[in-house]
Amino acid sequence: MTEGTLLVYSPLNEPRRPALTRLAELHPRIVLLAEDDTEVPSWADELLADVVRIDRLDAPAAIRTTRDRLARRGGAADGIVSLSETGLAFCSAVAAELGLPFTPSDVLERARDKSRMRAAFAEHGLPTVRFGTAGRLDEALAIAADIGYPVVLKPLLAGGSLFVWTVHDPAELAAAFDDVLRGGAQVVAGDPLVHATFRGGAAPRLLVEQLIHGRRQFASSLDLPIGEVSVEGSVVGGEVRVLAHHDKPLPAGGPFFEEVLWSSPSRLPAALLAQVNDVAAGAVRALGLRDCVFHAEMRTTDTGPVLLEVAARMGGGPIFRSARLAHGVDLVEAMLRIATGAPGTPGPAAPVAGPPRPAVMTFGLFADEGMLRAIEGLAEVRSHPDVVEVCVYEHPGTYIRRAPRSDHCTVHVMVAAADFATAEDLGRWAQQRVRFVTT
Repeated sequence: MTEGTLLVYSPLNEPRRPALTRLAELHPRIVLLAEDDTEVPSWADELLADVVRIDRLDAPAAIRTTRDRLARRGGAADGIVSLSETGLAFCSAVAAELGLPFTPSDVLERARDKSRMRAAFAEHGLPTVRFGTAGRLDEALAIAADIGYPVVLKPLLAGGSLFVWTVHDPAELAAAFDDVLRGGAQVVAGDPLVHATFRGGAAPRLLVEQLIHGRRQFASSLDLPIGEVSVEGSVVGGEVRVLAHHDKPLPAGGPFFEEVLWSSPSRLPAALLAQVNDVAAGAVRALGLRDCVFHAEMRTTDTGPVLLEVAARMGGGPIFRSARLAHGVDLVEAMLRIATGAPGTPGPAAPVAGPPRPAVMTFGLFADEGMLRAIEGLAEVRSHPDVVEVCVYEHPGTYIRRAPRSDHCTVHVMVAAADFATAEDLGRWAQQRVRFVTT
């Protein structure tokens, strides 16, 4: 696509591997901006032209190091992308210094801080939740009493449902409060935006918000009654484009929110999906997002969609792969075009003659908390012709944590079938075949 250097900030784990591989297919020179303690696995080493060791909390030094490395290589940066929520603020600072397109830091501060995000939604008349912020237990109890139980406790800046906790009464709130407040701050301690938010010694705060159960709005044989949908899109020059949808029904309204299923294309009724698109576009404009791809999440209720959050990045985990299979849209290419200023943003592929696109479902499989000793059945599942991806997040020898102290499953299995009924049956089969041994 271009001849310069693409700067990439990304963790080097298996869920990021497909997106990094696709970036390397689209751009000839990938330079990773990596923390000093980042280990580069062999598969990633093959994709990278160079690795620049940086400290995100010292952006000026990181920018100088990056400039020096580019100068020694005799080239310039075409663009910069982040495959990490906590890398966005750092990449924005680098982009501003190097004159590259990226979401500005002031916009990111509003889009990352969940209280400022919800305030913007409410100000623009978008369907969202009642909320307040608290730094002390008495403040949280007062907010919860005003909203009415159950309520959800959330860190202001963390993502991936880390330390997100539903409580049903004052006693449960008191028991969970310190865990969410302190734990939520710790999981994003390396994010420059956290340090900017709490500069001057400001104490951490958490979000107390209304619980929206949501209802699944389509037929399914799976026992997942809670309705949720995500939207993948782009915004360039003020133009918001919706590129893909994923249904993400959940088993219950808490107390934690492990994502167990991603399903695409959406099975929501057309009228509700049109509402979802309108709300997503309104949320992007309310936050002032620009020059980015975005990921929006909503609960689906009998009266329409209710906004949860919007992120100025591509959806994580298997979203990139399932969007390509189910919609024919390449989110990585869209992100790269925006980052490098290339004309046009890829949209969903036009219908073509031949078999229809498959029903794509990704099932998150979870081991019990403890030391993971073995994962059995992976070879059998991988050999099935309709299984298109098996991603192992945690390998034997690691300690498995569960929500709210983990933001991912142990393994995900992606299937692509002719219809959703077949895909659901195949997912159940995979769940039975993959077995985790933990102690």
